Amino acid sequence: MIFRFGRFELDEARRELRLGPRRLELQPRTFDLLVYLVRHHERVVSKDELLQALWPGVIVTDSSVMRAMSLVRSALRAGGAANLIDTFSRQGYRFTGELLDGVPAPRRNQHLARAQAACARGRWEQALQAYRRAHDDRGLPAADFEQWAQAALCVGQPDAAVAPLERAVAAYIQNADRAGAARAALTLANVHLEARAPAVAKGWHRRAGGFLRDEPSETREHGLHAWLTARIALFEGELAEALRCAERAEALARRVGDADVEVLGLVYRGYIELATGQIRAGLVCLDEAGAAILAGTVGPWASGIVFCCIIWANLDRGDLSRAAQWSEQFTRWVQRHTGYGAPGLCRLHHGEVLCNQGRLAAAEAEIRRARTLLAASARYAEGDACRVLGEIRLLRGDLAGAEEAFRQAHELGWHPLPGWALLQAEKGQLAAAIQSLQRGLRSPGWAEGQRRGILLAHLVRLAARAGNRTLARKTLYQLERSTELRSPVGSQALFRRARAALAAVEGRRAAAIEDLRAALALWLGAESAINAAHTRLELAELLARGGDHDEAGLELAAARKAFKQMDAPAMVARCAAARQAPRA
Repeated sequence: MIFRFGRFELDEARRELRLGPRRLELQPRTFDLLVYLVRHHERVVSKDELLQALWPGVIVTDSSVMRAMSLVRSALRAGGAANLIDTFSRQGYRFTGELLDGVPAPRRNQHLARAQAACARGRWEQALQAYRRAHDDRGLPAADFEQWAQAALCVGQPDAAVAPLERAVAAYIQNADRAGAARAALTLANVHLEARAPAVAKGWHRRAGGFLRDEPSETREHGLHAWLTARIALFEGELAEALRCAERAEALARRVGDADVEVLGLVYRGYIELATGQIRAGLVCLDEAGAAILAGTVGPWASGIVFCCIIWANLDRGDLSRAAQWSEQFTRWVQRHTGYGAPGLCRLHHGEVLCNQGRLAAAEAEIRRARTLLAASARYAEGDACRVLGEIRLLRGDLAGAEEAFRQAHELGWHPLPGWALLQAEKGQLAAAIQSLQRGLRSPGWAEGQRRGILLAHLVRLAARAGNRTLARKTLYQLERSTELRSPVGSQALFRRARAALAAVEGRRAAAIEDLRAALALWLGAESAINAAHTRLELAELLARGGDHDEAGLELAAARKAFKQMDAPAMVARCAAARQAPRA
């Protein structure tokens, strides 16, 4: 049915509230609340009835009804009709607008009906195919072009979203719906930004700002514009501007009650806090954004972005425990949203987890698949896939393969640190390796900022190997001063290895052995088989140099067995060479 009152049309079948040609955004329960009141306009509806009808089986308070009612009135205010719902003290609410009789919805394109039904069930692939057929029959409304694009994004086909989004912008402009045109333009800007076309992205971003210039300043579209401004600034290394815009997007979204924009602003605020050293504040933001998704109030597109950001940030800073916990939650979420697909980023994160577990061949295969998918769906992250691939090969002892992957990452605009510096060190280029890490630590980029603790730990180790004790001590002091930088288990293990490297060159052999054993325990506790094997090899070599050949033999045998199981022949050969080295 379609109900008409004032300048509004309330379309149940399409779940739309329209003000003339413009579609007003309403959250699902807010829409259901308005429909319920309109359908029962002849009487006062109590809060208890609304709670039972709209929140069945969910424990909520009266404040949930009050908040939803506030959102309904805000939407009606756009048509100068905020007073269409009266509040009756201690009794409830009643819709008092002059209501025309409900009329059947007009007969619609059957492919379009199937597309809309598929979207409502989260069957994005089905929706995408149905929208293509629907457009072959006749032109679509602007809102359906936009929904078509969202379906393409949810199955990981951003290129397929471009044409319908461009048509949505044109249709919204024709309908004098500048907010709708801005929303579609902002989605286009984001698609082009992820496709590494920043000039095109900025053009659509500015165009959206023009559409919004004469619109009310407190809308969802203004929040999206602020978030995308933050994202562009983050890509360009302007972290202060990015933080300011992310905070503005989050605050505005809270005021207008838009969960999607709120979590996008929140997760980007967390990203930037981590990159600028505000670790605790950043982690709080990420965890809160993740919890909001698990509550089920956020749409699939925003949910996918947030989950990937959370896992990515924790992997970058070496927090294997948090990364594993949120990876598990992401898996649960994907199982509940079977139509959702962001396969490239999912495979990238899964490949890193496999690498940490020591399943190197499977990890390399997963990252190869991820790179192919990212080249089509999120080209901005393709360089990071190459970085991870290089690190896997480096851990296997494949220096030539690692160099090839790191160079590809660099060509794609991604700084392959710390892997590139560690490769240089393995080739005997210690001075160049140290310079690479120092440049990374001076970089304003968000990725290097998030990896700061890891980069510092590797700089200590390489400076100690190069005999530059002054630099090693100075860098170690930075880590010792910041418990937050070295608090994740991965960073803590690297810190202990770094401290062991400095102790060894200073002749404090017992202290070095103690730190390496502590690092080994941390890696084993985190189930990081590959890092545990490398630490065992380093410990065995140190023990052997001090004459503890029995202990060294135990660690060497364990390392060799692990590397053999991981299919890392170069590392197995290194263990064999260490075993055959002459005893002191």
